[in-house]
Amino acid sequence: MSANQTRGWGRLALGMLALLAFGSCASTKTPGTQVDDAAIKTQVIARLATNGKTNPFKIDVQVSEGVVHLAGVVDEPGDRQIAEDEARSVEGVARVINDIRVGDQSAGQMLDDGAITAKVKAKLAASAEMNPFNVDVSTSQGVVSLVGRVKTQAQKDEAERIARSTDGVRDVRNLLKVGDMS
Repeated sequence: MSANQTRGWGRLALGMLALLAFGSCASTKTPGTQVDDAAIKTQVIARLATNGKTNPFKIDVQVSEGVVHLAGVVDEPGDRQIAEDEARSVEGVARVINDIRVGDQSAGQMLDDGAITAKVKAKLAASAEMNPFNVDVSTSQGVVSLVGRVKTQAQKDEAERIARSTDGVRDVRNLLKVGDMS
């Protein structure tokens, strides 16, 4: 390995450490929990992609403290259960919340859901009371799900208020937990 390659890998490693440190300082989750959740999410998505039955592009996966939240649309009722079973089979999963709907989701609805998610995330980032690193947002057919951990009940309530006040939101599923992790 050349000296330039070694320096490049060193810079990459340093950048990754800085990113991890920044993310862990900004979050109510411990760095270990953040890494565990990311690993679980990656494994669930991989299983959805490789089982031959579910389309991972139609299913949103969020993980917080080992709780997997599935949202999106599948074509067949059995596919909803298959997705849940795949998530449950991943080591470290404590619970699965299955908000997958059965039916057809138009391209327009998918675009609308993406826009709603982006708007809610932007409003959370702009809020003086909220730390956007602590709240994962997903939207399926206009229903916004909030997953993660906040420090106070007031922050949980504020996140829900922000989501509900966003154009296009039909309902909000507030799955946020309150308090620092011990």
